[in-house]
Amino acid sequence: MSERIGSFLAGGHGPVHTGDGDQIIINDPSELLRNAHGQTPRTIAEDQLRWLRQRFVPPSGLDEARKLLRQSGTVLLNGDPGSGRHSAAQMLLHELAKDEGTFHELTPEGERKKPYLIADHIGENDRLLLNMSTRDESLWSDVQDELSSFRQTVVERRAHLVVVFPDRLAHRLDPPFQRFRADIDRPSGREVLRRYARLSGIAPDETAVLPADLVSYLDRNPPLRDIAVLAHYLARARTASPGPGGFPKWCDEALGAVTDRAKQAADDVASLRGGPQRALLLSTAMLHGAHADAVHRATRDLLRTVGHPDDPVPPLERADLAERFRSINAERDAKGEVRFTGLGYAPAVRTHFWAMMPELRRHFRVWVGSTVELRTLTQDNRDRLIARFAEQCLRTERPGDLVTLVEQWTGSAPADASLRTIRQRAAAHSLEHGLTHESWGHYFRTKTYDWSRERRLAPGLAEVLVGVCGEVMAVRYPDQAMVRLHHLARRERGTTTARDALLRLVSDDRRLHHRLLDRLDRGIALAEWPADVDLFLALADSVPTRPSLVTGSGMRRQWAACWRAALQLRPRGAWSAPMERWLAVASEDSRYREGLLSVLVDSGGGRSDLLSLLYVATRDWARSAGSPSDHSPRTDLADRFLQMIDAAQGL
Repeated sequence: MSERIGSFLAGGHGPVHTGDGDQIIINDPSELLRNAHGQTPRTIAEDQLRWLRQRFVPPSGLDEARKLLRQSGTVLLNGDPGSGRHSAAQMLLHELAKDEGTFHELTPEGERKKPYLIADHIGENDRLLLNMSTRDESLWSDVQDELSSFRQTVVERRAHLVVVFPDRLAHRLDPPFQRFRADIDRPSGREVLRRYARLSGIAPDETAVLPADLVSYLDRNPPLRDIAVLAHYLARARTASPGPGGFPKWCDEALGAVTDRAKQAADDVASLRGGPQRALLLSTAMLHGAHADAVHRATRDLLRTVGHPDDPVPPLERADLAERFRSINAERDAKGEVRFTGLGYAPAVRTHFWAMMPELRRHFRVWVGSTVELRTLTQDNRDRLIARFAEQCLRTERPGDLVTLVEQWTGSAPADASLRTIRQRAAAHSLEHGLTHESWGHYFRTKTYDWSRERRLAPGLAEVLVGVCGEVMAVRYPDQAMVRLHHLARRERGTTTARDALLRLVSDDRRLHHRLLDRLDRGIALAEWPADVDLFLALADSVPTRPSLVTGSGMRRQWAACWRAALQLRPRGAWSAPMERWLAVASEDSRYREGLLSVLVDSGGGRSDLLSLLYVATRDWARSAGSPSDHSPRTDLADRFLQMIDAAQGL
């Protein structure tokens, strides 16, 4: 990696703002992921969990699953697609006492093949989710082969594991695991809708009798996610039409949004034969809620992108924007923002264009790549544009379109710092949507791993990866986030952005802290990455806040080996400060004294030169206090350290 990241973050040049939209200055890669309301993916994930807990209707069979999980530490959850299996698994784990363990999802794919389940990734009291619902039969067979030994470690570490069966493969469960199986049935769609309605402010008595059309729809057992969408439109209909008609009217509008809009969009596109009208229709759908000027500019750019000929009609003879918006059933409000008049119409239009015009998908990608830079768009407009584009790419199995744009937006740094930030935000949010997608998340986790190992990674892409690893992947896949940040930290030059993010990630998680130390130990032994020594010293520097990470970790050998490498490969000025912090803790808290000093003595490896170096540094530290007493705590510690060194040498 080059010096450009560091220069940008620390430079004195101010960003240039030349448009009407937002100006965003990024000094921390994690800021790239904040939305227009200031929320990070971590806080959004917490909010989503609270939101889910409030609306969760327990399916039948959940009590048995809960009992199995508490008694054996393991449950294998089976249910039909759309029955809420993943939500049920999340609720089972989040109901457990948090203690010191963390919640994280296991991923049987990515940077390594077999074994897919790694026992070292299990921490004390961890809550583990293995979602196999979208995995194939061969992978499920391999995972079952490893499940028995993996589960043994789950039990030993008082952890809890929930496995979600692959679709329609419950019959392929090996006999030893049958006793951990729990079958759940889809909860009542009517009860789910009523729960959502009550939480949106609709009184329970209004939902006591549901309209016949709504009952007919719910009795067809749509996936629970579709009922959630229906409830969303129900709440919007209530907000838009609080007057006469009441609940039956809101239901009719919401039901139309989820059942009728696809046909309406198809009919409307067929009736709009002119390219400019169709371009305006798609631009409005993609920028729904944006200012009319932005929609107008995006429409012109779309026509140019697809190679549509210029309009020969003189500008003054063309229809004005108000007339053009009316022709596609859209309207401009008092703020100048454009929206369609029908609920659920915008997503139906987007889906139709991507589904029925496949030859234009490449052009749509190019168009989105430039449209996101429009200065008339707000941050929220851009975030929504990226979300809508990502949804269509992944629905049509084109994740490569997102990857192409990410590389395009981060490939070169424009002179305009605000434009650079806009592009990086777009790249970061594109990866966020890919990484959190249920079916395509594994594709993007693998892609981020491949990128993190590139020796000549574009500085802008490296910065984006630091942000998405620390703020997106770390929420559900902290182990994989740690691995990628470690690769990035090894390769960065002129900045410590990745290193700082890595240390933040492991600082509050004992298991991740130990995993990183183990990786540093192995990396230093191979002598391939000089940065590993500096990473270790930064890790050691953080120990005084949690000295038990050393004394109670069971990783004394790794600590000592890494210290030995630091003593051999770095000058005293590089390692004296973290060592002195260890000595300060050892002198002030007797609980950790022997443990910390023992690791330092072990780091000498019995070599007189290294042990002498350690003692001189300790003696100088003791004298630096300036105390005239011969028996100050520092002096006593130095004397004790000398005794331990003598014992190690057999003196």
